[in-house]
Amino acid sequence: MKDTLFRERMAKNVLVVYGSRYGCTEEVSKEIVKVLEKEGLEVSLVNLESTKDAPDVKNFDAVLVGSGIKIGKWTKGTDNFLKKNKTQLKDKTLGLYTCSGLAMEDAEKAKKMYVEEKMEDLGIDAQLFDVFPGKSILSDFDLSNPNIGFIERKIIEQAAKAQAKDNKPIKIDEKWKNDPKGWEEIKSFASKFAKMVKSK
Repeated sequence: MKDTLFRERMAKNVLVVYGSRYGCTEEVSKEIVKVLEKEGLEVSLVNLESTKDAPDVKNFDAVLVGSGIKIGKWTKGTDNFLKKNKTQLKDKTLGLYTCSGLAMEDAEKAKKMYVEEKMEDLGIDAQLFDVFPGKSILSDFDLSNPNIGFIERKIIEQAAKAQAKDNKPIKIDEKWKNDPKGWEEIKSFASKFAKMVKSK
């Protein structure tokens, strides 16, 4: 019993916050949480699109921030979170990740555009960061999803028609050839982050 209590007191705690546009980043974030908890970490998961009151980062040993990408931009909630907490995050183990269509086609380009440039703009330095495939494959989109607006719906429909007409294959980065949804990479990312947190 004493050993159990000791381990509980010593468990590092991680805050995972995310903003998801079409559900992809939410799925990824939940998978990351599963891995972190299996590694013995205490995890708080917060959807910044459904709440404005994120926990105070000072109460956590580490922070992970994930966002879906739309027209090259992070979600409003995650962007505001990083701006508001950028000073405190310098003292934390920090990880960043995004989900986007570009990552499916060119992971390195997506990493530079969506993560490295974001860190440079805000003056933050994540110890670990990565990008994962979003819903870039047209068949992945559920047009009944209320989060897909009228204009986006029309764009998706037109793109699907054009793809069917041209019969062109979707370009996929070599990184995802055997793992199109990126789940193995996501689990590996979470495992690496857990080891970083526990080592400090």
